[in-house]
Amino acid sequence: MQYDVLHEGSNAVLLVSLKRGESLRAESGAMVAKSPKLHISGKMWGGFFGAMKRSVLGGETLFFQEILAEEGSGDVILAPSLIGDVKVISLHDGQDYYVQNGCLLAALEHVEMDTKAQKLTAGLFSGAGFFVLHLKGSGHFAISAFGAIMEIPIPAGQEYIVDNGHVVAWSGDTEYHMVKAGKTWFGSMTSGEGLACKFQGPGKVWIQTRNPRSFGAWVGQFVRTRGGLFSLIG
Repeated sequence: MQYDVLHEGSNAVLLVSLKRGESLRAESGAMVAKSPKLHISGKMWGGFFGAMKRSVLGGETLFFQEILAEEGSGDVILAPSLIGDVKVISLHDGQDYYVQNGCLLAALEHVEMDTKAQKLTAGLFSGAGFFVLHLKGSGHFAISAFGAIMEIPIPAGQEYIVDNGHVVAWSGDTEYHMVKAGKTWFGSMTSGEGLACKFQGPGKVWIQTRNPRSFGAWVGQFVRTRGGLFSLIG
């Protein structure tokens, strides 16, 4: 199996070349185009109860796409729903990762996925809910984001603070907890930042350069005005 991220940036897509007998799992609706010999079907990853757990607790879709090279080799192009970048991360040496809801584009090779409960306060305020996706195994997985994806390595003993609306994924060896974005609660709220995630190294965190919720709020102010969406171009 080979892969390549094309048109990196706001219009990124993932091109995957499958040999006969190989398969991948992708976000529902992610397929853009494929070779005729590749078969696509909806699957409940991890069986009925595993899929229900991710859907109800983790906020993910109930079904994933399974794309199988059943009749021969072929290519498939995958794209996320949001306008943004795609990054492929390698799973190896027992390392695990956590991914925010809606940010997993595809899983390649032997990737296992489950939902993981966050700490109570983190689940309440992180923007991801009480559960996030937990990935382990061997192979690769692709994450997608709103805007560009930045990889930030955090050395041992150091900390890094990320606005909770910009967190995409982080390595399992990274400790994190919720903090105020500013020095005081009043300063945090009035600055428009609110809460943030403080990560403690060693480890890595991947962030998105745009905040989907902030963008939604910006669009909403125009939708709510008289004239609806036409006020955007009026």
